Amino acid sequence: MLVTVIIFLREVLEAALILSVLLAVSFQFKLSRKWIFPALSIGFLGATISAYFLGDISNLLEGTGQEVMNSTLLITMCFLINIICIWIWQCLNNNQAAFSTLLAKNIKKILILDVSIAIMHEGSELSIYSYSLIQMHDNHLSLILGGGLGLGIGASLGAIIYYLLINMQKRTLLITAIAILILISAGMASQAALYLIQSGWLPSQLPLWDTSQIISERSIVGQLLYALIGYEATPSPLQILFYFAVIIICISSIILTTKTKRHN
Repeated sequence: MLVTVIIFLREVLEAALILSVLLAVSFQFKLSRKWIFPALSIGFLGATISAYFLGDISNLLEGTGQEVMNSTLLITMCFLINIICIWIWQCLNNNQAAFSTLLAKNIKKILILDVSIAIMHEGSELSIYSYSLIQMHDNHLSLILGGGLGLGIGASLGAIIYYLLINMQKRTLLITAIAILILISAGMASQAALYLIQSGWLPSQLPLWDTSQIISERSIVGQLLYALIGYEATPSPLQILFYFAVIIICISSIILTTKTKRHN
């Protein structure tokens, strides 16, 4: 049951982190948080549909459909998070001007899309695990109890992070939000690289290092780090490349848009 708790905690916490940060940013800018309802609805609907058609999706692209779909969802979220970070930075430096831009006018749609994709991805991952567990074991009690416990802990940690953020000073909150979102995005890029390696779209490589003796991926700490920064004990060179490439792209795009705005 402990394994089930950890897996549910990992998947739920990643989505909860994104949701908490974006809700805190919305709170700071007095942006209506009603966008959360369509985001949750679309996300749960997408997760349900992907779970229902799990077998068909997995059989696509010569049996790599699930991996390719997951990598596509993760890369899309990286792109959306980058846009959100640019918007937050613009608001931080010039609130009124930022809200008059085309980006600001469509920010609710971007928030809805990002959160719904996050929930869809994590939901599909949990569906795969739950289906596999049900097929291997007749006792469903461990899945119900472990899943419920992992879900509860993940949601509670998300709520704690939200209240910690909204009680920060405005500048501290927004800079912290950008930092968290960039780290989450980098972790997603690393996960996307792993999925593409598993599907054979990228070459398999030996890991650069192994820190499993220091922090195990199966531990609570390991799963928390996985959700926050995409921690993996045995990353491949391509995963590291994707990880730092996203960090560089996010920071560079923020700097470039800031310079462009000043010139204008």
